[in-house]
Amino acid sequence: MNRLASLLLSAFAVASSVAAQAPIVLRGQVTDGSAAGCYYCPGYSHVVKFSGTQLASPSINLLAYHNLMCKITGTWNGTVVEVSAIEVVDDSFSIGGNGHVGGQLKFTALGSQGDVAINAFALGAACSIPFFDCGLLLQPSSLAILGMGTMGSSGEAGTNIDVPDVPALTGLRVFGQALIMKADGSVLMSNVDAREIG
Repeated sequence: MNRLASLLLSAFAVASSVAAQAPIVLRGQVTDGSAAGCYYCPGYSHVVKFSGTQLASPSINLLAYHNLMCKITGTWNGTVVEVSAIEVVDDSFSIGGNGHVGGQLKFTALGSQGDVAINAFALGAACSIPFFDCGLLLQPSSLAILGMGTMGSSGEAGTNIDVPDVPALTGLRVFGQALIMKADGSVLMSNVDAREIG
């Protein structure tokens, strides 16, 4: 099963170039650039939290969705997602655990019983479209597959990672996201989450 996960997420790493105006579906919290945790995007009015992916729409009031987890549909030109539809959704991914040196991080995909999830992490965030219209918000060059699992009755598939007892890791920020294959055959990318090692 890990080999399948490796093959699927390897496609993410090599398919980061996109034609102009490619369709994209993202999941994430909408916020302004100054609150996104993105050093380079404080002047942007609307971004996806943690990735800093810029959002714009001439017809949708994106400010009404700030600080809400959303499914965002639109077209991506390599810099900005022109939003054509947006709806509030539940979280589909989280990073928990104590997150300290010598402790543990838990990367958890959230969905429905029977869904299959591939959890991944990276040392940076970016935006690419590896296949279909799925928005990958992890930096492809540092992406690593953590695990793959089927969601049980709790609707969760988690991967625990031990944080080495190395003080130099303090302050390192890690990002996570999941590819979720729904029981009905559809595929989606979760929201991205981030955690700083303490």
